[in-house]
Amino acid sequence: MPNERITEDIVRNHFKSDPLFKSVKFEEQKSYNKRVIDLLQTASKSGKGIGKPEFIISFPAGNIDYLLVVECKAAVSDHRSAKLDNLKDFAVDGVLHYAKALSAEFDVVAIAVSGQTEQELLVSHFVWRKGENKPTENREDKKLLSINNYLKLFNNEQFADNLRNVDIIQKAIFLNEEYQAYSITEMTRCTMVSAILLSLLHEPFRISYKTYSTSESLGRAMLSAIESVLSINEIRNKGEMIGEYSKILNEPIFKQKTIKHKNKKETELSIEVAKGMIEYLHSNVYPLVDMEQSGFDVLGRFYTEFIRYAGSEQSQGLVLTPAHITDLFCDLANVSSNDVIYDPCCGTGGFLIAGMKRMFQLAGNDEDKKLSIKSKQLAGVELRPSMYTYACSNMMMRGDGKSNIYCGDCFAFENIIKDIHKPTVAFLNPPYDVGNAGQMRFIEHALNVVAAQNGSVVAIVQMSCAIKNEKELIAVKKRILDRHHLKAVLSMPDDLFYPVGVVTCIMVFEANKKNEGRETWFGYFKNDKFEKRKNQGRIDARGLYKEEKSRWLAAYHNSKEIAGLSVKQEVKGEDEWCAEAYMETDYSTLCDNDFIKKMKDYAAFLIQNEEV
Repeated sequence: MPNERITEDIVRNHFKSDPLFKSVKFEEQKSYNKRVIDLLQTASKSGKGIGKPEFIISFPAGNIDYLLVVECKAAVSDHRSAKLDNLKDFAVDGVLHYAKALSAEFDVVAIAVSGQTEQELLVSHFVWRKGENKPTENREDKKLLSINNYLKLFNNEQFADNLRNVDIIQKAIFLNEEYQAYSITEMTRCTMVSAILLSLLHEPFRISYKTYSTSESLGRAMLSAIESVLSINEIRNKGEMIGEYSKILNEPIFKQKTIKHKNKKETELSIEVAKGMIEYLHSNVYPLVDMEQSGFDVLGRFYTEFIRYAGSEQSQGLVLTPAHITDLFCDLANVSSNDVIYDPCCGTGGFLIAGMKRMFQLAGNDEDKKLSIKSKQLAGVELRPSMYTYACSNMMMRGDGKSNIYCGDCFAFENIIKDIHKPTVAFLNPPYDVGNAGQMRFIEHALNVVAAQNGSVVAIVQMSCAIKNEKELIAVKKRILDRHHLKAVLSMPDDLFYPVGVVTCIMVFEANKKNEGRETWFGYFKNDKFEKRKNQGRIDARGLYKEEKSRWLAAYHNSKEIAGLSVKQEVKGEDEWCAEAYMETDYSTLCDNDFIKKMKDYAAFLIQNEEV
């Protein structure tokens, strides 16, 4: 006899095995969300009492106004009634009843499931938007979907990105703490995560890694898998990558039989710990590779979280660019599907990935064009062998086996990049440890590379590059303006690179246009609507960034002067290159509370300094 508990188990196990499961709230029969409780208070299918859907899935880390609600029936014959009016006996009828009640305050994806085996399972999906009178059925998907694919049904990519980001941050923090507990250093754990993810691309290793009896043999097998993957993808400078990955074989976890966790009394077998680390990434992170079409940067996100624990890297000038900024660069440069994008200090490849994603979108269904983009329209240089390794593996995760990334000094590769790749656009976030003049020399190099194509350069640098009165800095800025036009400078949020404390601006240049006689557009983009959240970093928690970015870009593309936002001014090398130097105060936005707040701040300052 059909048993509804079996159907529920299938649904429960499906969601609990999803790599994004820990980033959602999964509730059964009842909810602890007061809004949900109130809406279901009189929503029983019998007409009296509290409504109790089989499962309610919410997204407290992504968007509190979205819900998944699930109703199950044992027999497929009880999936859907003819008139959708038998709430107690049919899955579709029941779930739509609950969705209607919840849609008063939520956007709801209603999921009706019936059947006793995964093979016979019958699934229907409906999207019921907040405040609407009826739902829309999604007839394309007739099986249970991944959480990532359910996110897409809400048609809010920023929400989906937020949830994926929160998920990867939580996993990265967990792994960092585990690796630290086993005394694995910051840089080694970065390399280890990259190595494991890359080796998992090799199917024979993915199938067999649990069979190895010693951690030493497992480590050698991992390295062999990586070599195969690199060879298949015809990676440039494969030797440098193998050299970087081979370093992990000298770590205690691969050299010794046992290893100690600082929070456990007994030592553990190294082979079991190593397998556990691979298994965790295989189950919880490797599946995220399937999300790459959304531009989700797995390795980049991991590495960003890892360097939170590596203060030494921050002092060396390593500051990775947030994903919404790499995407903004594509807008500022007005990237087309025919551009060739170059990054002279590409780090984990974030700018190249953003450029590739944008060009793919513009290429549509033209697969030949996409192949050209991957193989011919991306070029980068990275000085640090470790970062070069992450950049190449990061690009490979996106099926880009022939990305033209070089390991070494970009200044030494200038002629090769200029003559062979002929970039039209350069994106860069130069290392900050080279000083202000040094950062501007990277921009000068990028302009030299795109000059023959009359290209454009977009760079994010320390604000000090724009305002400091330093002899060397002014000399570089003058050289640049003698040949090229400073099109725009955008003052960015002070905590953009949180938790790294660095104030930045974005500079946009047009090559081969002398600056003299041309104005520069200065934007004051200090509030991108992102918020700092514990264990999440800076995220667009309220979904406000998209609208704010549209306002920015409308002013930028139209070169408009708007009070409190933008101003135009012709500048020279010795001038300050920032909006703050030329904008007038927008008094129309001031109110009594602004005055009160300033007075309180001043009083607190006097008390703190014992002047009252």
